[in-house]
Amino acid sequence: MFTVISNNFGASESDIILMPKQTNDYAVLFGQINVTTTAEEYRRAPFLEVTVEEDFLIGKSREAAVYVIRGNAETHEITITEAFLKDKNTLRIRPFHGYDAAGSYVIFLMCLLTPANRKLTMTPGTRKLLNYSVTQGAVTGLELYAVLDTNYVELVFKAETLDFGEDAAPIKISIEGLGSMVRCNLPVCFSGNSSSQTGSKFYSADIGDGVLTIEKGDITEASSASYKFFKVVIPTK
Repeated sequence: MFTVISNNFGASESDIILMPKQTNDYAVLFGQINVTTTAEEYRRAPFLEVTVEEDFLIGKSREAAVYVIRGNAETHEITITEAFLKDKNTLRIRPFHGYDAAGSYVIFLMCLLTPANRKLTMTPGTRKLLNYSVTQGAVTGLELYAVLDTNYVELVFKAETLDFGEDAAPIKISIEGLGSMVRCNLPVCFSGNSSSQTGSKFYSADIGDGVLTIEKGDITEASSASYKFFKVVIPTK
C-alpha cells in the first residue's frame, strides 16, 4: 500500500487507499477514494490531487477511466471520470460535480496507467474467453473475457439479463481459470435511461476464489434496462 502524504480536497488519511502494482512500463492503479463534496478544499479544487511518498515508476501518465459511484438504496448511480499521474508522486482525478448534492461519492480505482510522452512496447497478455457456470440465480447472454498477465487481470463482463429469483438471493458465477488470482469488490453497471445526467445504475458485486457474486440489494431494474457490464483491471495476488 502506498503512503499518502497529502491531498487537496479535505480527505482524511483513512479516506484514501492506494494499492498499485507496477513495472517500469505501466502501473495498475487499484484502490478507493472517499470524497466529501461539502469540504471547502473540494469546492476549490480543479483536480483532486493525492501526493504519495513512494514513486510511481512510470512518472507522468496518460489518462485512464475510473468509476465514480453514489451508492444508497434510492440512487445507486455510477459514472466514470479520468485519472492520471501528474508526476511520479502525484495522482490527479477530475472531480465529478454531478454528485455534489449528495454530499459524498466514492472513486473506484481499477485501471491500467501507461507513461506519457514515451514510446512503449508492451507484450500483450493472453486474451481468452472464460468458461463459467452459474451456480445460483440465472443469467442470459453472458460473455466473460479476460486478459491474463503475471501482474494483473483485465476482466470484461457482459450479460443480457440477471434473474435473482423471488427471494432476491445473490447470483453466483463460478469462473474457470481465475482461481485465487484476484479478489475485490466491483460494480455491475446497467442503464434504463439514456438521457440520465448522472450516469448509470449498478449492482454491487465481488469476486474471489474464482466466484463472481452479484447482490440485488434494493435495486429495482426497469424493463428497458440495457446490458449489464463491467470492465476492470485488477492486480494479481
